[in-house]
Amino acid sequence: MKTQYARRLATAAMVSVTTLVPAYAADVDVLLFGMPYTKGLAALEADFEAETGLTANIEVVGQNVFENRITLSFTGKTGDIDVVHTPVIQVQRWVEAGWLQPVTDGVAGMNDKDDILAGPLDAYLVNGDYWALPFFAETGMMSYRKDVLEAAGFDAPPATWEEVLAFAKAAKSDDMAGFAMRAAPGQGFNMFVFPMIMRGYGGKFFADYPTDLTPAINSPETLEALNLYIELINEYGPAGGGNFNFSEIAAASQAGHLAMFVDGTSIVAQSLDPAKSQVLEHMAIAPVPAGPAGRSPTIAVHGLGVPADAPNPEASFKFIEWATSPETLTKIAIANAYPDFTRASVAADAEVLAKYEAINPDFLDLRVQMLNDAIGHYRPLLPQWPEIGASVGEHINAALNGLETPEEALEAAEAEMIEIMAE
Repeated sequence: MKTQYARRLATAAMVSVTTLVPAYAADVDVLLFGMPYTKGLAALEADFEAETGLTANIEVVGQNVFENRITLSFTGKTGDIDVVHTPVIQVQRWVEAGWLQPVTDGVAGMNDKDDILAGPLDAYLVNGDYWALPFFAETGMMSYRKDVLEAAGFDAPPATWEEVLAFAKAAKSDDMAGFAMRAAPGQGFNMFVFPMIMRGYGGKFFADYPTDLTPAINSPETLEALNLYIELINEYGPAGGGNFNFSEIAAASQAGHLAMFVDGTSIVAQSLDPAKSQVLEHMAIAPVPAGPAGRSPTIAVHGLGVPADAPNPEASFKFIEWATSPETLTKIAIANAYPDFTRASVAADAEVLAKYEAINPDFLDLRVQMLNDAIGHYRPLLPQWPEIGASVGEHINAALNGLETPEEALEAAEAEMIEIMAE
């Protein structure tokens, strides 16, 4: 049985290699996928040249395009990428495959290494080496409309997923969706958010991670969580919500058509963006809801790494050092909806503090609280995770859209997990 993820990799291999040609000749070719930080970084290309004398071609693409491009580049050993966007959930797989080179010596030579938050940096420590520098550490948060909450008869934001369901029922109207959450299938899409509910209800991916990696997603706890997720989105979500991703959620919230959503801090920050939100005065934030087994905020760490076949790793690391420097991160945090910086000095910068306190005085403190509540293996840190996440995500989405029953979806997801782990 060939998984959806494997089929997508096969399709990626057929993409024309002409797509790998950079837009112009540069000293450092950088491939990233779209996020507030990466878009902000691309706008600062000229700063890199002014500071180092080197030129950079910073290309920001969609995440699916990115996956296709790196598959071709890594497996074909084309040497066309000098710096690559490196999510933590991918790093063990890439290290095992020999697709990255360590940056341990570069990190050791940094004068301001201690300014980097230890958790995000250590997330890239595999087999005694560092494999990337972090630029982003995101966690979960809830965004909601205070006016809708009050009109629905609630005097406080929902603290549990059952209370979220009750609020969504009360808030839903012809022009207002009660709740939304990522639903599009993918290890970085629905599988970025669904485990917040799954783990809150006591569900888990494996019997006892990391000592017992027997797949265990097909459980009564995960089924209860999946049924709640389906009801929230299908009964009280926006039209077409069964395939929403983060961009649609941010847009619906900014337009005032969404009473509540739970996502990562970068998307919540967009709902509070004074330049884009039409209902900013009504917006508020709260912790991720808890389930019977407690609260489990999502967590994601992203960084910049050097492909194994990068022709000039010294220039690659010079770019990474600049791109993750306090000065660059501060500029991006001020100019974009980017509260997920990984430098202590950026969090202490007066202009950064003023910006986020003006948006919401509790935002940065709540982010720290949710990071403290999150578990590092929220999504299992395994080489097989990208394939597992893609496969399970397909079945979760199929259940949401009525293509499989919830029971069938979890049974099939666990069967595919067993197959993947046996490979």
